[in-house]
Amino acid sequence: MNPSPSFVTANFVARQIGYRMEKGWMQGDEATNAWFSPLATFEQRFEEMLLEIKALGFSSIDLWCAQLHWRWATLQHVETARRLLGKHGLAVRSYPAWVGGGAEDLHGACRLCAALDIPLFAGHCEYFAQDRAAAVAILREHGVAYAMENHPEKSAAEIFARLGAGDEDIVGVALDTGWCATQGWDALAAVNELGPRLLAVHLKDVKAKRAEKTGFSFIDMGHETCRLGEGVVSMQAIVAVLRAREFRGPIGIEHEPEQFDPRQDVRESRERVEQWWDAIEVAESAPPLRVVVVGCGNIAGAYGEAMRARREIQILGASDLDHSRAAAWTEKHGGHAYASLDAVLADPKVEAVVNLTIQHAHVPVITQCLNAGKHVHSEKPLAATYAEARALVDLAEARGLRLSCAPVTWLGEAQQTAWKLIRDGAIGTPRVAYATVDWGRIEGWHPNPVPFYAAGPVFDVGVYPLALLTSWFGSVTRVTTGGGIIVPERRTKDGKAFTLKTEDWLVSVLEFASGMRVRLTANFYVGEPAENRAGLDIHGDTGSISTAWFSAAAPVRLGKVGEKYRRVLPVRPAAGFGEWYCDWSAGVVGLWRGLRTGAPHPTGGAQAAHVVEIMEAVHRSAREGCAISLTGKFPPPEPLPWAR
Repeated sequence: MNPSPSFVTANFVARQIGYRMEKGWMQGDEATNAWFSPLATFEQRFEEMLLEIKALGFSSIDLWCAQLHWRWATLQHVETARRLLGKHGLAVRSYPAWVGGGAEDLHGACRLCAALDIPLFAGHCEYFAQDRAAAVAILREHGVAYAMENHPEKSAAEIFARLGAGDEDIVGVALDTGWCATQGWDALAAVNELGPRLLAVHLKDVKAKRAEKTGFSFIDMGHETCRLGEGVVSMQAIVAVLRAREFRGPIGIEHEPEQFDPRQDVRESRERVEQWWDAIEVAESAPPLRVVVVGCGNIAGAYGEAMRARREIQILGASDLDHSRAAAWTEKHGGHAYASLDAVLADPKVEAVVNLTIQHAHVPVITQCLNAGKHVHSEKPLAATYAEARALVDLAEARGLRLSCAPVTWLGEAQQTAWKLIRDGAIGTPRVAYATVDWGRIEGWHPNPVPFYAAGPVFDVGVYPLALLTSWFGSVTRVTTGGGIIVPERRTKDGKAFTLKTEDWLVSVLEFASGMRVRLTANFYVGEPAENRAGLDIHGDTGSISTAWFSAAAPVRLGKVGEKYRRVLPVRPAAGFGEWYCDWSAGVVGLWRGLRTGAPHPTGGAQAAHVVEIMEAVHRSAREGCAISLTGKFPPPEPLPWAR
């Protein structure tokens, strides 16, 4: 399932009172605040909770405010939480909270969300009801959205009345499906009625109201939560609607029993949601692109995971010089293992080849595929030299075929959001950009670092920001570079010595035909603890944008000249989490869309060839000690449809 469901940590509301919550919600709320607030025990208790959630198979949470409340959380609390969340690979999708009080409380809740990169808080905000305009201004100041939860509304009309008009990008709804049922509002109808105002969904099922009283307030009011699919809510139908709409917001699994531990129920609920999601057939208006992967090395796994989650792509199989690798790949991702590349190209069902071979095989493999009449999406770089890359582009054009090439990271939500801000004039005319590629000392973690050092940091990693920058600002006309080999003698993890022949540290000034000036720093030396290792900063006449060139989930910050940065919400949420998240299928999906509609695909071969020309010039300039002029041009790509 993509995105994966999150664990609503308010599921533990009754935990600190031994699952005998006989005095209502506030009894559990107060006990939870008392348990987590002492700084001396916070780290141990917070980590124990995260480990339990991780063991249930979750990769993200919705962090209930009672476990980290802005009124008692110190900077040390927040930093500890941030460190532990990173340590255990858990993203925070939302912050369920009842934000009472006035402006200071709203500022406090938003500051905590911003510190933990939480995009929204879900629940209730009293200040929003008192002064909507002032509350919205605070939300925008911190770059945090407010998702109003349906307590105690019984209809979409009541919700819309509370929301008010406008500010749809930062004010919306967190729908609790269980409370819909308790209030007599059909939850499936609510999902359809609230439509684009949905920012988050809490999947909660409840049992039919008992006839007898139990002494537990939730049970007695008809809000007895249970495993999803075992109550009165149309859970499977709701999941189907969310998938059909490609809902990207938090989908939390919520189950808050007053008298027992819900963990195993929640695990089973997650498994059910994922099964329902994957079982749903959502037909595209155009048939999927039938592809075969050629080359089943390390990156092929990431491509396989991403592509098999996309209904626009049909995986027919894979091929590799080592047939066992192709067999292992297809067993996991689908299709069958072809005996050879010739066998792939002889199959009339194959429309496109996804070329994931090693760099020096790109040119012969792509050439063979194009000559056989197959469209191609290739991993980066397109070729080792501009002459070879340009020849591939010319061959594709002569054959009437599509040639697409990674990197695709600039198609991510953070990057498309930053580009939209630039197009919308948020920083005036952009004139200067800084792109940082601090990729560390690869021999410290990779079992075979020699090929990476042979390619160098620009061809291996600098290609990512170069693809982004040329997409936004067009072609480069002049390159001036300084650099060299910083540490020539290196050792692999097993102690084998090797000597560098390619520069491992380079700093380039790129001059664009549009007038843009870029400083690109790329190296295989600087790594952790350095920060912003994939940093991207764009500076214009009236302001600046700061984000990252890799992760689609990276924060985007905007600041006017002379002011401080503030977070900006993405045009849409990314489907994954973390500082290295990328949708590896994005280029293949773009190829599918281009082929089915006749429009250009975003990751064009001509642009990829120009990126190779830039990278060649970077090394040539460093070695010759002079500026290098470039002549390559390409049709500028369009923003993705959802980011326009």
